[in-house]
Amino acid sequence: LKSAVLRCCRITSNKTGVCVAGKRPMGLEPNGEATDAKKEVEEAQVRPGYGDGTGYWNKRYRADPAPFEWLESFVELESLIKEATTGRLDAAILNVGCGNSLLPEAMYDHGYKDITSIDNAEVCIQQMATRNKTIRPELKWLEMDALSTGLSESSFDTVIDKSVLDTFAGGENASDIINKYLLEVQRLLRPRGTFLCVSYGVPHSRVDYFKGKGLNFAIKQVPIPVKIPGGSVHYAYLLRKGVTGRP
Repeated sequence: LKSAVLRCCRITSNKTGVCVAGKRPMGLEPNGEATDAKKEVEEAQVRPGYGDGTGYWNKRYRADPAPFEWLESFVELESLIKEATTGRLDAAILNVGCGNSLLPEAMYDHGYKDITSIDNAEVCIQQMATRNKTIRPELKWLEMDALSTGLSESSFDTVIDKSVLDTFAGGENASDIINKYLLEVQRLLRPRGTFLCVSYGVPHSRVDYFKGKGLNFAIKQVPIPVKIPGGSVHYAYLLRKGVTGRP
């Protein structure tokens, strides 16, 4: 395993520049072994401002541009993505807090062509756009604040989040920030569109957020099996817009 270093796909308020979301553990495989790296990650998730904002992470991406996957890869998420998109390869998909994850590339190679990936670190957005310009020209990469994207209402059939909400949960004013984030997700989704939230958070620590003020989602929770002895269980939450109960 690599050393315990945190990679962050900062999804922050541009007004504050505080890194409160998207911290990713380097040195953990998907469903990976419980290690000292994991402990460091968990401790860092309760330290608001880790990395001193966007400038820090742009510097880190310049120093270490190699793509890195966290929590789960496309292999583990394929069936959940199929459910979230209702099996439509032409679904309009928003990938929030993309960092330099290979997920959108793998999805594209499996037939999903309409994918918009956002992150507020300019460097990783430029790196991923350059990396895919020729071989995956339809992928879109935008530097953007997930709390206030400025994108048109009802633009997407599916929104995907891998641990962005987790790190909001570890920051200051978590309930308010998460509610603002989920209201923005809800605004961007088309009627009966689906938010796929992949998380290390157990249901009792996450479901109440999905029932926050102004939200109208049907909630389905799916545990993702551990594949490596000693690994952590992760969870997928499928939130269908505009209906109550379960999808």
